[in-house]
Amino acid sequence: MKVAVVHHSLNISGGAERLCLAVTEALLRRGHEVSLVTVEKTDWDLVQSRFGTKVMPTKEVYATECRFSKNLASIPVASMYFLTYTLQLLLAKSKNEYHVTINTFGDIINSIADITYMHFPLRAALEFSQVPGFTNKSMWQTIAPIYNSTMTLLDRITPGDLLTNSKFTQEIVRKALHRNSLVVYPPVDTMTFSSNCSRDRKEGDTVAVIASYTPKRHLEQVPSIARHSKFAKFIIMGKVDEYSRPTLKKLRDYMNRLHVEDRVTLSQNVPFKELLEVLAKAKVYLHIMPHDHFGISVVEAMASGCVPIVHRSGGPWTDILDGQQGMYGFSYSTASEAAMYIDRLVTDEDLRSKIALRASYRARRFDKAVFMKRIVEVVEQIAG
Repeated sequence: MKVAVVHHSLNISGGAERLCLAVTEALLRRGHEVSLVTVEKTDWDLVQSRFGTKVMPTKEVYATECRFSKNLASIPVASMYFLTYTLQLLLAKSKNEYHVTINTFGDIINSIADITYMHFPLRAALEFSQVPGFTNKSMWQTIAPIYNSTMTLLDRITPGDLLTNSKFTQEIVRKALHRNSLVVYPPVDTMTFSSNCSRDRKEGDTVAVIASYTPKRHLEQVPSIARHSKFAKFIIMGKVDEYSRPTLKKLRDYMNRLHVEDRVTLSQNVPFKELLEVLAKAKVYLHIMPHDHFGISVVEAMASGCVPIVHRSGGPWTDILDGQQGMYGFSYSTASEAAMYIDRLVTDEDLRSKIALRASYRARRFDKAVFMKRIVEVVEQIAG
């Protein structure tokens, strides 16, 4: 088949971009021709450096060579950017050139394409405090009704098939969009993480946290948990850009106020090799974002031999840990509860190693190879 894979940009290093590359790779390996349709031209050297891989499509289609994705904090730029993205979806769908169109960033535009992969519906952003980075809560409250009406109309005209990343998101899609969706778990390169560590015995008292320095990640929870913990030290590894400064300042102020600055380390733009080394040594992985859609970093940490402790909400709890307390990890609802589990795990190596072994096997369920096989099956079935 000739397939159009549509994504706004690969020049951003996130889970959505990793998924787009995996979809492209899976279809190419199956023998299909893949046209990658983006708003801006892909910097393949940048993709190689950030993801460690460069999956070249059969053909590239893009609207501009300018890097507008760097300026999405500006509402006018973001509006024009995603309008262009919408027009590209419409154009790709209307062409007779493609047998099937796949939108791998369906959070904003849920329809038009034959197949849309959605990480989290923007129409539920206010309810779950996940307002997009290009605006703020008050502005989004003004924009949201217009956006919701437009998207609802598109759903009726060109709905397409919806895929999503977890049972948690599937339920939100059902409630917020009144649409059914099929769960296809996102790809995780578990082998890279599992081959770099020893799950049997770990020394030290390190708790790892991976999260970008943005408000929606709720990193202020880490100092609160550290204050209640008696035995652990925490290291946060996150992406930092010019928009991260307010979050970093608030976080440092909060750490000083709680007197935990000696037990919480803030690492910025950590190289991948260093991240692997930290996870290989860490006993516990702490995931603090409430209502997270899936949580790829949780699976990566499990493959690295860490026991995950996640907020009792979202995909990390319902899908990755399967809602089972103490089987593959633990969930918490308060800072003191999280600290209690952390202290147990860093002081009881036998308990930690038993759970870590089960968690590492659980991680394989979300391996990239599983995703690639499944996405090809789904695409070919829908395309007929």
